[in-house]
Amino acid sequence: MSGWRDSAVAKVAARQKSLVTTAQLAECGLDKDAVAYRVHSSRFTPVFHGVYSVGCGELPPLALELAAMLACGPRAFISHQSAAFVWGLRKIPPRAVEVSVVGRCCGSRKGMRVHRIQAIDRSELRRENGLWVSSPARVALETAAVGSGAELVGVVDAGLAARLFTARDLELVLARNRPCRGAARLADLLGDETAVAISRSRPEKILLRLIRDAGLPRPDTNVMFGRFEADFVWRRERLVVELDSETYHSGPGAVYRDREKDLVFRDHGFEVLRFTRAHVVLESTKVLVRIATTLAGRTSE
Repeated sequence: MSGWRDSAVAKVAARQKSLVTTAQLAECGLDKDAVAYRVHSSRFTPVFHGVYSVGCGELPPLALELAAMLACGPRAFISHQSAAFVWGLRKIPPRAVEVSVVGRCCGSRKGMRVHRIQAIDRSELRRENGLWVSSPARVALETAAVGSGAELVGVVDAGLAARLFTARDLELVLARNRPCRGAARLADLLGDETAVAISRSRPEKILLRLIRDAGLPRPDTNVMFGRFEADFVWRRERLVVELDSETYHSGPGAVYRDREKDLVFRDHGFEVLRFTRAHVVLESTKVLVRIATTLAGRTSE
């Protein structure tokens, strides 16, 4: 008699990363005693209150996040540091899954941190891997609310580099949600042009700040010339600056590629300056003087 019930449960679990809820089990014909029996016999494993994993194997990727979302019911979505992990803006998941719930109470519990919000703009939600998740731009605002300054900068850097959002996307999220926790911190970051430039390394950030503080014209970053990408480009002065990694620019293949890039840049009428990243970190004054002198010379031509 129970065979068809277990078959129905298996079908639900197959769609939900091995998970089922108490309500879904009831729809499959299992009452409390039947559920308790399957838990006792290790056929079901409790994950959160009202959510079970079918079978005794390890949970598949992102199943814990889905379990938390299911446990919180309708109008719940994965947010904050957990959403950052889903989008690849954070390398490891947080200790507790972070979930936001719109318009109703839902308490935190072991392994889960719940944030209650009054409303959310539909554009700030995404469907990803079977989960409702904060959009990448909203994750930046949520990180500003609960994370450290370094975490916020890391999320913004990673999101811009991966083209998950633009500076304009961040501004729109901020405008829709002000006033709220974290808004001031994100606004401060957006006010720093070097912080929201698409720039993928610490030396590039340092150089951008040096350029800003010296009052030099701000370059565009990571500009494509055909199949090649230039680190810094001053279009009016027609200058390209490349930062070379000592690790990845020492082999013959790298040297050939760099020379090929330089030929492409010069074919477009740009002068090219190359510095190592160690130069930027350890001899920043010399680098800045060379760039300033070259820009001045190109402007006067």
